[in-house]
Amino acid sequence: MRDVDVNFTTHFIANADSVIAAVQDLEGKRVALGSRGSMQAGLLPYYFLQQLGLDPAHDLALCSFYDERQGDAGSDERDVVERVGRREYDAGAVSGRTIEALQAEGKLAPEGFRIIWSSPGYSHCCFTAHSDLDPALVQKITQAFVAIDSRDPAGKAVLEGEGCKAFVPGMTTGWETLEKAAEQAGIL
Repeated sequence: MRDVDVNFTTHFIANADSVIAAVQDLEGKRVALGSRGSMQAGLLPYYFLQQLGLDPAHDLALCSFYDERQGDAGSDERDVVERVGRREYDAGAVSGRTIEALQAEGKLAPEGFRIIWSSPGYSHCCFTAHSDLDPALVQKITQAFVAIDSRDPAGKAVLEGEGCKAFVPGMTTGWETLEKAAEQAGIL
């Protein structure tokens, strides 16, 4: 796993001056989600809304996925931020990683938006192999990833290409919420 995929989070954001202070305040409001296939900005936020007592199809004035909107933001989560910023939507769902990246780029002023709800941490992505793969080979592959070092030019290029600082051994925890959301959506 990439180090950035451990304890991943999803946030619902609103404009800083919005009357929306909590997820329950989204009733009757417009909410922008990321791509339907995006775990952090589509599938899980929809699930989180339901778990927090809102039926997105009935309790919100509008709840749309990126795939249902036309835009040129370059990514689904940037689209959410832009639309909330322009007040086309009252709130939206983005990952903590996207918030950090947009703030680092100067494209998301911390004083312009407010996080109204944050998910518990979850595991985001993990390289996987067939369950019948030789355990000794699994260990060698894991060690090869974990040994990648940013002080080595090739290692630095790999880590930068993956958008992380290190690889960590894959874990079997942190997937429970995603599994429940996928089951509820009929994906599993």
